[in-house]
Amino acid sequence: MKKIIAGAVVGLAASFVAYRLYKQGKFDGMYEDLHKFADKTKRDLKNVVDVSKNQVEYLKGRAEHEISKAKEKVDEMVESHS
Repeated sequence: MKKIIAGAVVGLAASFVAYRLYKQGKFDGMYEDLHKFADKTKRDLKNVVDVSKNQVEYLKGRAEHEISKAKEKVDEMVESHS
């Protein structure tokens, strides 16, 4: 029971402090700050995805190039032994 009462007292105190800060206007710019932060995070995540896609496409192109070179060498070896 003591824990419930202590939790209620802490909750009331936190609510009172939050209400006082709200009345003083301390939370006025918070929405704009959070919105800017969310936009920046979204943009950064999109950039990471784009860079990753570019890297995968580059590696795919390199792998296809190396495979075609290896096939050419195999074909040359087969033709030379025929």
